Amino acid sequence: MRALSFSPSLPRYVFARLMGRRYPVRGLPLHLVHLPEPIPPRGFERLKVRLAGICASDLDLIYGRTSLALSPFYSFPAVLGHEILAELGGVRVVVNPLLACLERGLPDCPACAKGEDHRCRNLTEGNFRSGMLGYCSDLPGGWSERIVAHRERIFPIAESVPDERAVLAEPLAVAVHGIQQALAKDWPEEILVVGGGTIGLLSIALLRVLGFEGPIHAVVRRSHAAQWARAFGANVTYSSVREAQKAQKYQSYQGMLGRWGWRGGFGAVIEASGNPAALQEASWAVAEGGRILLLGSPGSALHDFSPYWFREVRLMGSYAYNWDAFATAVKLLPELEGIEALVGQQFGLEAWPEAIRAARRGGAKIVFKP
Repeated sequence: MRALSFSPSLPRYVFARLMGRRYPVRGLPLHLVHLPEPIPPRGFERLKVRLAGICASDLDLIYGRTSLALSPFYSFPAVLGHEILAELGGVRVVVNPLLACLERGLPDCPACAKGEDHRCRNLTEGNFRSGMLGYCSDLPGGWSERIVAHRERIFPIAESVPDERAVLAEPLAVAVHGIQQALAKDWPEEILVVGGGTIGLLSIALLRVLGFEGPIHAVVRRSHAAQWARAFGANVTYSSVREAQKAQKYQSYQGMLGRWGWRGGFGAVIEASGNPAALQEASWAVAEGGRILLLGSPGSALHDFSPYWFREVRLMGSYAYNWDAFATAVKLLPELEGIEALVGQQFGLEAWPEAIRAARRGGAKIVFKP
């Protein structure tokens, strides 16, 4: 079968990290290769990949922006891709890509025993080499023609749901889990969503579907993203966090060396951009005693933590989802009409340089169609 193999090296990692967007796409350690079709281990099924998304976390990995502290939990070479719509026996299915105790043939660790398998302690143990989400050097991810997945991670898709909506099940589950954990048990009066990418826009749609009736403010920089944000339920959009703060007449104070402090803010902020600078802005945009839900995945950065203790702000990181959150996301897909507009171009695996360039430009979700 054909697949995209990622084989990082330290020199390329360093150069990609230093050069950022200037790093040439064809210099990335991605290669179209031919691999034997994966043999399903016991309890697994072999699936035909129908669509597979390119996630911001994939771009962070191949461009060297992922924290090196996470490197023990990966293994390479590997076929990436964890946003997967596939077929099993002619039936369309989506895949929960967690690699936890269940997949690794191990007794449940304390997290998995509580149903929190996204917090599994055994990411480096068991039947497979290190891997967190969707792939490792023993199991190919969705950037391939075939994958294997455990039967308990396979979810059929309703006939009414188009492919382009179904392939968003995994990022939708990320937003479901975070919102349910941090916000839905005690809704704030109003919410600011920072980030006009897939996670941020899906969060807006989910807030409405999950029952939030208060004002939703959104910080999005592109005009098409602003249109989607309003269509999905945002009351007002802004081009920057500072513009949102000023529009709501929150009070700013200029400090030394051009630094600014704020009083007042939004009851909760969902930071979905993955930009470390946006997280810093969010720490001042939330109200005193408010909540920040970190759905983006920023890497290492210099960060000023004074707003958290000075304003008693609660920061909650949210990684992936448990089984229940993923199942909820699949169940909600028929209700979320219109989110398929977020999916843009579809590329064959052989056109991976063009696909990566398109994904790097931002905007619509880019997917592979093997």
